[in-house]
Amino acid sequence: MTVLRIVSFNTLFGGRNDDGLGDNARWREAAPFLRSLDADIYALQECNFWELLGERRLHQACAELGMSSAYLAEANATTADHRFHTALLANPRWAAIGQGAERNKYHHVLGWANGRVDDGDAVWSIRNLHLDPFSPAHRTAEVEPLQTLAAPGRLSLVLGDANMLGIGHAEPDWSPLPRHLHHTQLVRTEDGRLVADRTAANVLEGAGFVDAAHHVGDDRPTGGFGKNDVERRQDLFLLSSVLAEAIVAYDVHTEPIEQGFSDHCAISLTLDCDRLAGGTA
Repeated sequence: MTVLRIVSFNTLFGGRNDDGLGDNARWREAAPFLRSLDADIYALQECNFWELLGERRLHQACAELGMSSAYLAEANATTADHRFHTALLANPRWAAIGQGAERNKYHHVLGWANGRVDDGDAVWSIRNLHLDPFSPAHRTAEVEPLQTLAAPGRLSLVLGDANMLGIGHAEPDWSPLPRHLHHTQLVRTEDGRLVADRTAANVLEGAGFVDAAHHVGDDRPTGGFGKNDVERRQDLFLLSSVLAEAIVAYDVHTEPIEQGFSDHCAISLTLDCDRLAGGTA
């Protein structure tokens, strides 16, 4: 069995205090933790200020994680002037044949990469997301172009901080969520109940994407651990049907929460590449 291991993690302001401008004590804890997960590909979110000085922090992270290549998808500025970049770091098993960033349709950014694994012929499509945290309608618009990636035979993986419930995730108790944040996540039913707006997730499920956590029966939360927030599974691995057949393991790593260096857990996915002989570009 030839396995490929992928990790997704929201770094919380790039691992630095003061919104990414301050001390890097949290990244000094995050880096060895991430390296211990022994991934072939790392997909990171909230990489604030990693574009500075010729992407110095990106390349430092690449070395610290033992990777050989790194790509930073630079994000739009938010209303508070944060720029939550995403980063894709990989070892030599991944050979990119194209990569880039899409900002026009996204609140933050979509980082995209197409490539081959282990010099194989099949092309993999990876999309590193950080979706709109404020608008269910905009999240739906953000994911609509991804539907084509679920076409039969495609090897597609959509991952990252989706800021929405994963496919099949149980309805949380939303009562702690402050009223001013209701519209960011909830919709009112005909009988007056406030429940999760699942429109964006339904678009991806309807296209044929498989949620790795739901596929293996793991409903553990990955985010929402802050005060007055709601713990839920919002960091996701969504796979095309062919790629879903190769799932060997999925795990939620709680060390970032327990040790206080992020407000998200890390998630990991292990795939058996030997099952993918029939995949196509």
